[in-house]
Amino acid sequence: MEKLNKLSFLKNKIILFFILSLGILSAFYALYIANTYGSMDFQYSPTLLFKEKVNPYEYFLNNNNLNRIIGAQYPVYSHATYIFFYFFSFFDYETSRLIWSLINLSIGTIVGMIIGSYCKIDKKYILIIISLFFLSTPFRNCIGNGQTSLLILLCFCSVFIKHKYLRNFFYGFSYMKYSFMPLLAFVIFFKDGFKSLIISGLFCIIGWILFSIYLDQNIIITIFQPLYAGLKGFDDTLTRGDLYSILNNFNFFKASKNHTYFLILIVILVSLFFGKKISKIADPILFLNLMCISNLMIFGHLIYDYVVLLPTLIYNFKNLNFKRSIISILVIFYFWYGIRFIEYLKMIYLKQEVIVPSNIDLLINFIMLIYLFLLNSEIQSPNLLKTSL
Repeated sequence: MEKLNKLSFLKNKIILFFILSLGILSAFYALYIANTYGSMDFQYSPTLLFKEKVNPYEYFLNNNNLNRIIGAQYPVYSHATYIFFYFFSFFDYETSRLIWSLINLSIGTIVGMIIGSYCKIDKKYILIIISLFFLSTPFRNCIGNGQTSLLILLCFCSVFIKHKYLRNFFYGFSYMKYSFMPLLAFVIFFKDGFKSLIISGLFCIIGWILFSIYLDQNIIITIFQPLYAGLKGFDDTLTRGDLYSILNNFNFFKASKNHTYFLILIVILVSLFFGKKISKIADPILFLNLMCISNLMIFGHLIYDYVVLLPTLIYNFKNLNFKRSIISILVIFYFWYGIRFIEYLKMIYLKQEVIVPSNIDLLINFIMLIYLFLLNSEIQSPNLLKTSL
């Protein structure tokens, strides 16, 4: 018996070492991409323009020749982003993207440890979860592209801060990426009130004012520039499964000249509905879990944004005694590994260099997200969905 226990212990160590090794290799590969041909979304170019007192939104909106924009580093984020990223303008591009990629990697690790510790998961299992996270396509894509999605996820971890005003202030840092803003804003309003909503907006409001003062421009003129730039720079052909993209791609409201605004209105109304219901959830990790899933299924997100399913994975790992949790983990693995695997198969058999998600892909992924939401709504209590929705 003692010999069998030793063999079992050795076997577990070998499995742990194997998974950790794969995760580390994947992380290094993501860093390699970020610091060679990647970092195409890193907001370095717009920050340099801002430092030189050139309005990055106006430059992007009014010029056909965007020779000062590296790759796809379009200024599609809030004004505060370029004050927040001002630090990087003191370094050359190579140094800046190295620092940012390392920061992103650190954030991914820290978030996994924060949520895992809150759920009281054993350290070795936390390491396994983080390694699985590192192995995922969204994680590599987020690091490789220099995206801000991991930073948004870190902001969402403010859910564990007990002081509501401090919690909501740090929540507000996530507003720099507008695709995550509507739902969270409604959640804050319904959960903690109007004052907390204002506090959550301070980061972006102060950033907008400082941005305008630094460029010596009218704040009324600059206020909507990020929105216009976002509408121009948003690549909805690569979104993976959300209400906005489905309504847009299936030509709803196309007959109207203002169809984009109709779609945005619908997204806001749906965000209001889910925001009100999610705000009633007391358990922080379930609250975070459902908020992340809802964000993905409401507004357009590319594959790197699926890093926000990390809390869902950890939550379901904690509740493995439920069959719904096992199914939820399989659905997460579909989004983390399956989507890209299917795309590679399409590239091989259809002999295409780039695969753009079809309308059927969008619909399938959207249904999968709804299913994931329903599964997680029911994990703790069969009546949770009825009481919260």
